[in-house]
Amino acid sequence: MDSKKQQDLALFRFALIAPLVNETYEAVSKSQYFRDIASKSHTLPDGKTIQFSPATIKKWFLAYRHKGFEALMPKSRLDIGTPRNLDSNAISKILELKGFYPYITGTLIYHKLIEEGYVKENKTSLATVLRYIRDNNLKRKQIAPIDRRAFEMEFANDCWQSDTTHGPVIKVKGQKKQAYLITFLDDASRLILHGEFFFNDNAVNMQTVFKKAISKYGLPKRLFVDNGKTYKNDQLGLICASLGIELLHTKVYSPESKGKIERSYRTIKDNWMNGINWNDYESLDELNTDFNKYLNEKYTNIIHSSIETTPRARYIKDIDRIKFIPAEELDNHFLHRVARKVNNDATIQLLCNQFEVPAKYIGQKINVRYSPIDLDKAFIFNKDNKIVDVVYPLKRVDNSKVKRNVIDYFKINGGR
Repeated sequence: MDSKKQQDLALFRFALIAPLVNETYEAVSKSQYFRDIASKSHTLPDGKTIQFSPATIKKWFLAYRHKGFEALMPKSRLDIGTPRNLDSNAISKILELKGFYPYITGTLIYHKLIEEGYVKENKTSLATVLRYIRDNNLKRKQIAPIDRRAFEMEFANDCWQSDTTHGPVIKVKGQKKQAYLITFLDDASRLILHGEFFFNDNAVNMQTVFKKAISKYGLPKRLFVDNGKTYKNDQLGLICASLGIELLHTKVYSPESKGKIERSYRTIKDNWMNGINWNDYESLDELNTDFNKYLNEKYTNIIHSSIETTPRARYIKDIDRIKFIPAEELDNHFLHRVARKVNNDATIQLLCNQFEVPAKYIGQKINVRYSPIDLDKAFIFNKDNKIVDVVYPLKRVDNSKVKRNVIDYFKINGGR
C-alpha cells in the first residue's frame, strides 16, 4: 500500500475515534460508543462500505492513546476485496450531485458520471451506481430532512469554527490588491480567537491563523469548517489528528451550518470594515494592526445578544477547562508531512526547493516534515515517529568547494 492510501485510512480511523480522544462522545460509556459505531456502515476512502467490530474500534483508540496518530497507519494493502469500478473521484461526484440535487435519479447520476468522464460505460454499469446509492442511504426516500435546529456548545473550546471573507482592496506600491480575512471563532463564547488579513485565501495561511489561535487560546476539541480547498486537505487533517482535534466539515451546499461565524463577519463589516477609508492602508501589516485594535477594544468587549455577556467574559468563565500546549510542541504538530524518494544526487524537492539529504538515503523513500512558511530546514522521521536527521536547502556553490575523499591507488599497491 502506498503512503497516501495509508495516510487516508489513518485519517479515516481517527475520525471514528476522535470523540473518544477529546471526550466529546455522547454515549453513556466508551464501551457503548464502540458498539454504537460498530452498528453503522462506514465508507472507506476508496468508496468501499464496511462495518467494524467494537473490538477493532477499541484497538484503534488504545493504539492512538499509546503511540499517537502514526499507530493508526495500516500495515497491509488498503484495496483488498474492494471493487475498483467506482473510484473516490466518482463517489465524490455522486455525493456532490446528491447534495446539490437531492431528488436526482440514480440513472441521471450515472449518465452524468459518464458524460463528465468519471466512469467509463464499458467498465462501470448502471447497477453499480444504483447499488452504491442504495447501500449508502442516498435514495430519495432515504434522505431525511435536514435538521436546522440552532445549537450552542456548552463550554469554551468545545468547538471552533473557521471561514474566510473578502476584505478591502488596498493599494500596495501603486498596485491594487484584494485582501482576505481568515478568522477562527469559539462557538460557546463567540470570541474571535485570531483573525488576519492575507492577499491569498489558501491552506497555508489558514493554518497560520489556526496555529496562532491555539497558541493564544488553547486546544479546541472540534474544528468545524467548510469543504473548500483551503479547509479540506490532507495536511489540515493530519494536523488535527496529531493534536487530537475532531475535524468536521459542513454538508455540501449548506452555508447555514456556519451561521455564527457568518454573523461575526457581518458584525465586523457593519461596525468596522465598512466605515474605514481603505486608501489609508499601504500594507497588510497596517491593516492587521488596526483590525486587532478593533477586536481587542470593541468586538471582544461588547455584550453579545445571544449569550448576554461579552465574548471575553464568556471565554474566561471556562479558563480552568482549557488545555494549552508548549510553543515548541505546537510547532512540531503544524509541520507538513510528505513522503519523498531520494534522488541519485542525494536531493529531494519540497515546494520547488531542493534539499540535500545524507547519501545513505539515496534511492529510498523517506518521511519528511517541514514548515511551509519557513524552509530553512526540514526533518527526516523514522517509522517510530522520531527525528533521525535534519536537512537543509541545497547549496551548489558550497558543495563545489567541499574536499572529496580521493582513493590513493599508489599506496594501495605498495608503492608500485
